[in-house]
Amino acid sequence: MSSYSDEDYDHLARVLREALDLDREAWLDVLEMLRRMKHDGYLRDYICIPDHEMPDAEAKFDPNERVIYLRQSTCDTAKKGEPHARFTVVHEISHCAFNHQNIRKRGIAVGAFEKKVPSIGRDEKQADKLAAALLAPSHKVQYTLATTSRQLAERFGLSSKTADIRTEELAGIYRRRHNVRRELPPGVVDFLTAKRREGFKVTSLPSEDIVAMQMRRPRYEGDACPNPNCRQFKMIRIGTHMKCDACGTRTGDD
Repeated sequence: MSSYSDEDYDHLARVLREALDLDREAWLDVLEMLRRMKHDGYLRDYICIPDHEMPDAEAKFDPNERVIYLRQSTCDTAKKGEPHARFTVVHEISHCAFNHQNIRKRGIAVGAFEKKVPSIGRDEKQADKLAAALLAPSHKVQYTLATTSRQLAERFGLSSKTADIRTEELAGIYRRRHNVRRELPPGVVDFLTAKRREGFKVTSLPSEDIVAMQMRRPRYEGDACPNPNCRQFKMIRIGTHMKCDACGTRTGDD
């Protein structure tokens, strides 16, 4: 398969997590994943080497040797749960899982390698997508349209950038699974509604009842309610105040 859907990446991630017996917990132990990849024969080895011996990359997968090389600093920070290091480790694991060819390096020189071998750009995108799905698979996220990227980042140890991208992917999976139409921006809704009322045929706009419901839907800020008995992520901004849509708790001025 040369191209994959978001659902495909999600399925592959679940299969690999389950095959390595790492799907019991939401938080993925990336170094334990390396150990099990080696134990089960996916990898011949993984090696952490001093930073000065690999100055131009944080990590690399050698498909000929079936070995992942990591900077010692990457190993150390991944062990501490640092998001970028965790993603780097799982990104290289993803190259191995896809059996990507060509030696590539994750670091400052990636762009140069991609220009020399165009297929590397495709492989890098595939590894990024699978890595995000491995770290935050949909069946562990239990995504709803109220789920925020901040929640994803905190629960699964993602960087803010990766969490934003993964949230969009999960939103697409959720909409397709539940046949939910993607919301249009308010300005576009107003324009299309006006055109419909003028007599134009507008097929991209749902019924006016649905549009009204979309416009009334609260916009959550992504912060947890300060009430210790609530803690839901349903804070709505009202001027300079914040109010919890679940329990009614209000904050003071920002």
